[in-house]
Amino acid sequence: MKGRAWSVRQRLLALVVAVMTVGLVVTGLVNYALGYRSLAERVDAELLQEQAELMLLAQSGPEQDGRPYQDADQLFLAFLQTAVAGEDEALLALVDGQVALYSGGERPFSVRHPDVLAAVEELAVAEGRAGVTSVRTQGTTLRMLVTDVQLPEETREATFVVVIDLGRQSAQLTRQALTYAGLSLAVLTVAALLAHLSLGRLLRPLRDLQQATAQTTTEDLSRRVEVESADTEVAELAVRYNEMLDRIEAGVREQRQFLDDAAHELRTPLTVIRGNAELLDPRDAEDVEASRRLVLDEVDRMQRLVDDLLMLARSQRPNFLRPAETDVTELAVEAMDRMVALGPRAWRLDADAEGLVEVDRQRVLQALVQLAANAVKFSDEGSVVELSTAWADAGSEQGRRARELGARPAPRYLVLGVGDQGIGIPTESRERVFDRFARAENAARTEGSGLGLPIVRVIAESHGGVVEVESEEGAGSTFRIFLPATAGREALGAAEQPTDVREGVVS
Repeated sequence: MKGRAWSVRQRLLALVVAVMTVGLVVTGLVNYALGYRSLAERVDAELLQEQAELMLLAQSGPEQDGRPYQDADQLFLAFLQTAVAGEDEALLALVDGQVALYSGGERPFSVRHPDVLAAVEELAVAEGRAGVTSVRTQGTTLRMLVTDVQLPEETREATFVVVIDLGRQSAQLTRQALTYAGLSLAVLTVAALLAHLSLGRLLRPLRDLQQATAQTTTEDLSRRVEVESADTEVAELAVRYNEMLDRIEAGVREQRQFLDDAAHELRTPLTVIRGNAELLDPRDAEDVEASRRLVLDEVDRMQRLVDDLLMLARSQRPNFLRPAETDVTELAVEAMDRMVALGPRAWRLDADAEGLVEVDRQRVLQALVQLAANAVKFSDEGSVVELSTAWADAGSEQGRRARELGARPAPRYLVLGVGDQGIGIPTESRERVFDRFARAENAARTEGSGLGLPIVRVIAESHGGVVEVESEEGAGSTFRIFLPATAGREALGAAEQPTDVREGVVS
């Protein structure tokens, strides 16, 4: 059976530890290499310095008068008496291959060791030349400078050897490297622990998101990921997931509501059609004709109901609106032209607003005509129905009212109103007249689906606006749609002169 795959947290932690390990190792190796190189260069410089001092003494002579030494023994003795060998340094003088003199003091190595003498003989430097070599002996590494000393009138072979314990000094460098390794391991452990805790905190929304996706079903879309602050990409992903679920849940809710509404509202006309079909006497022509008219009326009613429900369902789609620059005056005139065909009323137009606004012209006309149809339905023949347009600045009373009702903030609002002198709406019914299938108590006997005002509200809210109603029972109602107007999109300012008022009675 395959083992469980590493989690994102474990992989990121392993990556962090691996990167830090590689970085620390490379840094340590580079530092060690540079340190060893610097040590080798320093040791070689010290060897060359001893050689230079010997040559300088040989040239100055025993009397310091510029007459060189003639005898090698005298030169070596004088040099060893004046030169102070370091703790890791030793001097050796050979005459005709035999040890003549060497520096005193206790050292962990012997400069007269056979390995040292063999290395001197093996190097075999030329006359007047010097050579550098290293030899592993006595548990350490010795760095040696072998110089062939040439003196006037000296016929013997004179060799001067400077030896420095390179192994001891490199051991100190090694101890420093081990100390660095220990500190690096401690730093790596602490960093891994902190990374483990930090990754746990950063990736917690991802774990919650994994659990949420596993628990989310078509029946339960309520699961959400708790996000304290969206300050990282992972937390932002959780926020986007919650927003996506909100949209899906709203869509499912709309679908379920559509199905519930359709099932509820279509049941009545279907029952009427079935009942009349069962009671129909096919031999009675008048009964057949009456049943036919009734069935067609009910089918038309169902068709209107389905169309309204579909429109409400489509209002949640992104392409529900198709906004474009629209002339407010032309919009009001076109709406009035459609309204006057609804019934014999004293139609009035009070077009106070002029200019351009970005809205979906057809949807706004649909909302206005729907409000006018309601006004005709609940008012008497010949009574006044007025369509008005006006601008409301954000700081005005109506502008503040629009914001309080939930309209999108804007510099000003286009206010579209439809007022009538009908039966009005009872106080207790005004809060729910925009709900689906809700009807005022005094309108229960009036034919209608109860979807007209919800459609108006959906159109207003899709534009970022709101709709409100002012009504007095027995005196009439006024519905106002507040649409936010984007700054700079209108052609004219807020102080336009009103157009001529059109008034008439259509019979």
